[in-house]
Amino acid sequence: MLDAVYAEALKLRRHRATWLMVWIFPILAAVATIIAILHGMVTPSDPAAELPTAEKWLSSSAIFWMLPTQAGIRFLIAGFVALVFAGEYGWNTWKLIIPARARWQLIVAKWIVAFGFLLLAFLVADLILLLAGVLDGGIPEGVTFGAVLDTHLRAAGHTLLPIAFTIAMAALFAVLTQSILASVILSIALMIIEGLTPLLAVFAYQYLPAITEPLVRFLPFYHMGNVLGWAKGAGMQLPLGPDTVIAYSWGASLAILGAWTVAMGAATLLRFTRQDLN
Repeated sequence: MLDAVYAEALKLRRHRATWLMVWIFPILAAVATIIAILHGMVTPSDPAAELPTAEKWLSSSAIFWMLPTQAGIRFLIAGFVALVFAGEYGWNTWKLIIPARARWQLIVAKWIVAFGFLLLAFLVADLILLLAGVLDGGIPEGVTFGAVLDTHLRAAGHTLLPIAFTIAMAALFAVLTQSILASVILSIALMIIEGLTPLLAVFAYQYLPAITEPLVRFLPFYHMGNVLGWAKGAGMQLPLGPDTVIAYSWGASLAILGAWTVAMGAATLLRFTRQDLN
């Protein structure tokens, strides 16, 4: 299994798509840091300016972790995962590597590498921007290493499941369609529906209330929005009608979203093990 992961990482680490969709985040963070440092060198500082409070500084230092939850970045994640999984069909390379490995190992290795590369890129970018914040304005009184670590770990933790869900969704579409373009289009379409869920649910409830409410509670779209809402401090309350308001706790939506992620992963494995790839 470790050999399969290593081989997958070796294949993808220098791929052009990896540079454009994964390593681009720390690269842009480094560029932004250099620009900020150069700007600070040529711009006179204001001695009367006060440092922000410790709480505000900690919160702003971890702002990068809001980025992976944004639709545009999740589009990039889906595109990268589509290439990782569906690319083998387009390159006709599955038949060359399947005899050497169990099929489940190949899929799991791709999941591990895709998630690991993305998480590594986000961690490095976050550290670079944190360093930039320290160099640019200093550290306010009351900020400790433990507080910084706790803040950034919490912020990162809120993004892990949305990233995993996006990976599982794009991987499933890749295996089902065997096409990079089709899997990207389907992933983006579902993420757009996810963003439109409040509007679509309220509209549909006027005509099919008995069906709309269970669907909203069961499907992952509302729960993704609710998890992301709790990451910002408040969950999503979705009023469908005068007497019907959908509001889940962070833990409940996390469990439902996690179940959908596992289910999509199981469906990917099941479909892949039954495909004729000769």
